[in-house]
Amino acid sequence: MSYQTFYSLHIYSYVIWLLAFAGSLLLASKVREETDVHRKRQYIRYERLITNIGAHLAALGILISGGGMVSLEEGPRWGWFDFQEHTWLAVKQLFFVLILVCIGFSIKRSRALKREIRNFDQVMNDRISQKWSSAYRMSLLVYMLVLMNTFLGFVKPF
Repeated sequence: MSYQTFYSLHIYSYVIWLLAFAGSLLLASKVREETDVHRKRQYIRYERLITNIGAHLAALGILISGGGMVSLEEGPRWGWFDFQEHTWLAVKQLFFVLILVCIGFSIKRSRALKREIRNFDQVMNDRISQKWSSAYRMSLLVYMLVLMNTFLGFVKPF
């Protein structure tokens, strides 16, 4: 595979992540507005689905493509951990490690929400709302870190 292929996968993964963020924001607003129990539960499921598929698969794509880009001889020579010349890359990688840790917590919270929804199949109770809020807040943290990471990738400030 060529550097350009990995680079394209890297960019597409970020775009997917940012689109998942936009979709998550839209569905979260619908969850908060909705008064019908069944629709609210459906919006919660869609929001979690977008986050789980879009954001988590995008993280995997970035992990694979980033490793591929630095492993090839062609393209810019960022190196695996040559951060003295590229301080912005070191900060970006630290953000990405933090993102991966937060994704782990997000997955854990999503699973707890899924169990709660399964246990109370036709009911929308406060526990489901609290569990969704908890999972959503963790997702928002991940999305904010992704925005900062994306900014560092575009600007390369230091």
